[in-house]
Amino acid sequence: MKSNSGITTTSMIVYVIAMIIVIGTIATITSFFYTNVTQLEDNSDYLSEITKFHMYFLEETTKRGNSINLVTNSSISFSDGNTFSFQDNAIYYNHTRICEMISNLEFSVESAENKKLIDVLITIGEGQEYTKTTRYVINENM
Repeated sequence: MKSNSGITTTSMIVYVIAMIIVIGTIATITSFFYTNVTQLEDNSDYLSEITKFHMYFLEETTKRGNSINLVTNSSISFSDGNTFSFQDNAIYYNHTRICEMISNLEFSVESAENKKLIDVLITIGEGQEYTKTTRYVINENM
């Protein structure tokens, strides 16, 4: 008897179907990856603007003996004379523009255990907006 060790038509069809499934799975995963990378690129500009604001605001809230003078929905002033305000889609530190592309900025203050808590809500971007709320603590008794 002669042994046929070649590839049959049935095994060839099974190999082709298996390769199509593997290639389809890899293509699907790759498309999700590239979509997320594109969204991350769009948000990176927004995140850098928020980081600039946090840098200035954190410096102000950690100053020794600094307290809050006046808080409105879109501005806050401190006892050392510095103010943060939201105007014309930008955040101003005193009269210097520090952040752009801001859609909304809201300040709110609460008191807890001899400390003032400042909640800052920032919405940045147009179309695909990014919103972040951060809580800062001011200990006025320092």
